Amino acid sequence: MSGAVLPAGFEALEPFVGYWAVAGVQERRERRENAPMEDIETFYNAMLALAPQAIAHLEGRQMVDLEGADRTLMELLLALAHASMATELHRQPRAPFTPWPHEVRLVEAPAIFG
Repeated sequence: MSGAVLPAGFEALEPFVGYWAVAGVQERRERRENAPMEDIETFYNAMLALAPQAIAHLEGRQMVDLEGADRTLMELLLALAHASMATELHRQPRAPFTPWPHEVRLVEAPAIFG
C-alpha cells in the first residue's frame, strides 16, 4: 500500500482526492460551500457506494495512527458528511437563507482531523 493514494479497492474515489481529501473541518466546509452542486452530488454518490467498505477497512484502527492512503480514505469519509448536508439537508452547497459570503469560521474542532 506504500505510495498509493488510497487503499486497494478504492481506486474509483481517486478523482475526488485532490478536492475533497483535506485535513481540517473548516476546509471541508469551505469545499462544500464553494463546490457546484453537480460536483457535490457526484462525490456524494461515489462515496456513498463505497462508504460501508471504507468504514469496514478502517474499523478498529486508531484515528491518530492513520497515515498515507488510510488517512486519505478517512478524510474522504469526513468529507462525505459535508456532502451529505448539501445533498440531503440543504439541497444546495450552502445553508439556505444565509448571507454569502460570510465570515463564519469553525474555531474549535475535534483534535483528530479537526
